[in-house]
Amino acid sequence: MSSNVRVLRPQDQTRFARLGEWFVDLASNRLLRGDHELRPTPKAMAVLRQLMLANGAPQTRAELLDTVWRDAFPTDDVLTHAITELRRAIEEDPKLPRHIETIPKVGYRLVTVVEWLEQLPGTSNASTAQETSVPQVLVDAEPPRHPLGLWITAGVIVLLCALLAVFGRAPPPSRVDLRNPLFAQSGFPIRPVTAESDSETFPSISPDGTSVAYTARYPGDEAQHIYLRGLSGSPPIRLSRSEAGEETYPVWSPDGTQIAFVRISGDECRIVVVAALGGREREAASCEPHFIDYFDWTRDGRSLLISRHRQLTERDGNMRTEPAKSLHVLALEDGQVVPIDYQHDADQPDIQPRVSPDGQRIAFRRGAVPYSDIFVVAAGGGAVRQLTRLRARIRGYDWLPDNRHILLSSDHSGAQSLFLLDTESGDLANLGVAGGSYPAVSRGRGLAVFQQDNADVNLQSFRFDAAVDAAGEGIASSTRSESWPAFAPNDDRLAFVSNRGGDSQLWLFEPGARTSYQITHHRNLELSAPNWSPDGRRVLYVARGNGQSRLYSVEVDSGQTRLESDDGDNVRYASYSWDGRSIFFISDRDGAWRIWQRDIAKRTSRRLSDSSAYSLSDGAGNGKLYFASISSGGLHSIDLATGAEERINSKVQYWNMNAWRADPTGLYYLYSGDDMKPQLFVQPWDDSPPRLLRKIEWALPEGGLALDRTATRAVLPIVARDDTDVMLLDLGAIIAP
Repeated sequence: MSSNVRVLRPQDQTRFARLGEWFVDLASNRLLRGDHELRPTPKAMAVLRQLMLANGAPQTRAELLDTVWRDAFPTDDVLTHAITELRRAIEEDPKLPRHIETIPKVGYRLVTVVEWLEQLPGTSNASTAQETSVPQVLVDAEPPRHPLGLWITAGVIVLLCALLAVFGRAPPPSRVDLRNPLFAQSGFPIRPVTAESDSETFPSISPDGTSVAYTARYPGDEAQHIYLRGLSGSPPIRLSRSEAGEETYPVWSPDGTQIAFVRISGDECRIVVVAALGGREREAASCEPHFIDYFDWTRDGRSLLISRHRQLTERDGNMRTEPAKSLHVLALEDGQVVPIDYQHDADQPDIQPRVSPDGQRIAFRRGAVPYSDIFVVAAGGGAVRQLTRLRARIRGYDWLPDNRHILLSSDHSGAQSLFLLDTESGDLANLGVAGGSYPAVSRGRGLAVFQQDNADVNLQSFRFDAAVDAAGEGIASSTRSESWPAFAPNDDRLAFVSNRGGDSQLWLFEPGARTSYQITHHRNLELSAPNWSPDGRRVLYVARGNGQSRLYSVEVDSGQTRLESDDGDNVRYASYSWDGRSIFFISDRDGAWRIWQRDIAKRTSRRLSDSSAYSLSDGAGNGKLYFASISSGGLHSIDLATGAEERINSKVQYWNMNAWRADPTGLYYLYSGDDMKPQLFVQPWDDSPPRLLRKIEWALPEGGLALDRTATRAVLPIVARDDTDVMLLDLGAIIAP
């Protein structure tokens, strides 16, 4: 042990400890081993803390539930999930644990001896003192149990008081210094707002910082709905009693009196506005179904900022629709939609607008997923300024009250994490919150909420000769997440992307041997879209990270990788041609995501089309290339001999752009039924009507779809478990009260 580390007696306020080969930082939710750092969820770390304090004594399930979940109404499952998460983190083999022992019919105990430390090895007393000066724990007193009526009355009083204090007040100054090396190390207190064994998503915090609206499907719900919950530990209350469809993406009005949200039913979508305490609803506008149509309120609360296709009148009087979405203002009083006059890009969609607290600027995302960046424009329009150059999957963001900084979720450094962005300098600091997405910041307090992603995605096989609602068969199962399956040409192997080894890598599954093994070894990159060569020797794939997305191929027998794209070229999807002589790929080398063809032998490329695309396939072998269109939606084909293009299917859109396959027998694609649950269809090339093959309730459309060579079964990523929670982030250390 390092000489500057002093062993302490276990005390309630002790922060550091050593557990076998792991060092534990309880206040920052960190587990350290050499250069390896893990950040389990706060509840899992709270369970570990109780086991450590017990000094090897057994802790019953009831004791752990009462202590760790004392401000909620938990089921036994939440504790089981926390133990499972800890074992995945610190055990060499979670199925043969040697640190955390299960005592049947009792609970758990920590077998490994705990060494309590004054500080971590390699840190000085000064740095430790400075680090611990930031508040370490956010703990609520045990909330009183009020009847529902009293709770609502109290909420009304609090809300009215908050409106007087917050609305119209100048935002407080910020103490953010992203260039300070101690900033990202200090940590910010985090605690869960929800802890049920269900999935709670898209949180939105009220302007006064007392309540959170979010999306959930609780027992008894036929679909997901909007719920409200006080941060003092009050039970959830459903906002709307309508059963008209699935509800999601709630957004508070600036004065905290209203909430707007999206309601989807089949192919119909509406933006609905309702009083924050419930009541009569009104439909504000239609929206696009099957995916989240992001929006925000204007500062005066009279309008919504939305993203729509702009309509232009040509000189001949005919109307033309611009291919890329841009920002519009929707007036709630009369429903009029007016485009904002600003510098937009006809080839790149502008979505997810967020208005600064003072109403002076609008931030928005530009780019096709997952290659977005943040831009900003004055509320009145005009020139735009690019704030980031990440080319990342940005899963939500929001302004801080200082009108200068933005809290955002990005995967540009590998895993999805929360960052703080300085809109003036462009500085970006990682907050160290892995799995955090869709943050929302309170306008009146130094608090934010975010979605802590916690889901397992596994591959399942679905035979077409089984009943349409029969369960799938697990493939290459693990305790991690698998996606992007791709059958080898003779079906003897299945390539897929998995993080079971820690990083996103390409793996191979051999059904005959019932084994899986890793064939790529990248670091801090996100892999996607594997496609086999016709001879079954190589697999193409895209590796994305550090602002670039490059095309590689790997020789499956040797594991040798080869860069297939040119220097500086960004690629989002690629596929071998039917004869294996060329590669079709989508690149933004000329400013938009267009389709190119690369001669493998000559290593030269030519552009095939002016159309912009998400994904493509040459799998039908009929001389046509198929692609999902960005600009006009639907699935299109290109005749490789003549260059003629035509739209052949309208069901493939943004949300299912990766969940389709072209085959000699027809087009196979994932689509949602009236109940919003995914279903697999085939549309034969003879123009006969599409036919339902299977109902696949928990399919993940963004994770790809594989079809075997006889078109008798499909493999898709399935959400096996989703315990996503809403978390509270205390930013009081950088936002003045």
